[in-house]
This record gives sequence, C-alpha cells and structure tokens, in this order.
Amino acid sequence: MKCLTLIFVLTLCSCSNGQKKTDIDGLTIDPNIKSQVEKHIEEKPEFEGFGNFMQVYGNSLYVESYENDSLVISSTDFSKKLPFKSFYLWDKDTLGINGAYGLFGGTGFYIKIADKKAELFHMLSSDDFPTYAYKENDSLIMRLEVPCSDTKIVLSEIPDSTKNQIIYGLVEFKSDDFYSASGVFLEGEEPKRKKTRNNMKIYFKSGLLKTNE
Repeated sequence: MKCLTLIFVLTLCSCSNGQKKTDIDGLTIDPNIKSQVEKHIEEKPEFEGFGNFMQVYGNSLYVESYENDSLVISSTDFSKKLPFKSFYLWDKDTLGINGAYGLFGGTGFYIKIADKKAELFHMLSSDDFPTYAYKENDSLIMRLEVPCSDTKIVLSEIPDSTKNQIIYGLVEFKSDDFYSASGVFLEGEEPKRKKTRNNMKIYFKSGLLKTNE
C-alpha cells in the first residue's frame, strides 16, 4: 500500500510540471512556461530600438482564420518568425497584458486581470483608419477586443506592480465573430465588410510599458 501511495504522489508531482495554484480564476501560473516561450521567440537587431518602450521580437505564428465561416488561412509553421510586440501595464489594481503581430497596429490578444479573474480577448488594432466592428452594422473603430471561447492563459508569474519585470506566457483562444473592412475605398464611401473569426496560439514575453511620464 505504501508503494502504491508513493507511486501516486510521484505521478501527481510529474503531471503538475511546476504549475502553481492561484486564486485568480481563468489563469495558470507555471514558471516552466519560460523555456517553452524561448523556443518560439527570436531577438532581432532591427527591433532593438523598441526596447526603450516595449518588448519587440520575432515570434512563431499559429492561426486559423475564417471568413464567412470558411477557412481562409491556416498557419502552423512555427519555424517562421513574424514581428511581434508585447507589454503589460498596471491601472490601479488591474493588470493588462497586450501582445500583437505587427509593428504598427496588429492582431493578437489582450489579457485583463482584475478582481481575482483573468479574461482573454482577441485584440485587433488599426494604425491608419477605423477598420473593425463587433457587429455588421456597428461603426468601424480602431481597436477591437473580441470575446473568446476555449481560452487558456499560462503565465510564469504575476508581475510586482512596483517593479519592471519580464514575464512569459502562453494564450490559446477561439474568437467570436467580428467584422473588418476590406479593400481600398474612398473617403465617405462605405467599405465592404467581411465576417471573421480567428483561432490562435501565441507564446510571448512582456515587460512593463515604458512611458515618458
């Protein structure tokens, strides 16, 4: 009996793989996620100038993108690295973590952690003109935070609000439908919209957003 108990305990410890319990709903803390993240990201000299403000690096891309319920993009080639930016910011007791592919604007995620609850959104941002809408007839806006299902959030730790730390993480999600303007259109013209949704898996590292204040 003692032998069986020992085997059970060792198996339980092995399955936990360093994960720690947290009182934040929807979030897993696992320091070991750092080693997984480092396999997917790549520092590049051309992004060094961004280090004065946020983390910018090459990152693997996994996405399944649907337009009008038809799969149009399926990228599972983790060997290809695309420009990716990420940072976190405290607003009183609320922690926000952002990450997106693209140097200006972009497509990625937003994590909101407040009141012992972590929420994950698919984030889309335009850097030139309003592009996105929640519903087909909504006004187009610059930044969209789309609710998600089948979400997973793993962080190496919750950063100390009084320090500038680097944290590592993983998010997975299936976004709800949203609408985006497509094609070239003239000022005052109503652009065509396409119904879109994305499934994504993103490894990332984030530091505190630096401002001039």
